[in-house]
Amino acid sequence: MAKFRFKYARSVWVLLSVVLALCLTGLIWNIFNLTQYLWAGAFKIASYSIIIFLTFALSVFVISVMVYGNYVVKKNCLYTCFGFIFYKVKIGDIAQITHFKKSDKLVVYYSDQKFNVIVISPNEYERFVEALRQENKNIVYSNEIELAN
Repeated sequence: MAKFRFKYARSVWVLLSVVLALCLTGLIWNIFNLTQYLWAGAFKIASYSIIIFLTFALSVFVISVMVYGNYVVKKNCLYTCFGFIFYKVKIGDIAQITHFKKSDKLVVYYSDQKFNVIVISPNEYERFVEALRQENKNIVYSNEIELAN
């Protein structure tokens, strides 16, 4: 099993941090409101309880995406993990991997003409390709230099 951590762009980190801050603020605010309006009836209690649950769940999800965003090569499959959510692709479905030198992007092409841009550190590209090619020797790997028009 090989793991490769996502290399999020700075803007993604900012957005995740903003969402987390808003969720935690909402969580604290609604807990405060729940304690203040316990006497107001079942509707208010239910409303604040649902909002508390949703903001807590979103906070946990955002933290999981921040901590556990990675690619995993395991048991002849490539897993793309976004926190608790993951996407599984059989390595046998991968036809080609291309490293575009000018943009420094690694792209995985599948046999059904779909593709994914791999978002890991460029230092990990070779290890990532090796991990996939150990599982499927038929994967074509190429380096391409994009020429200016």
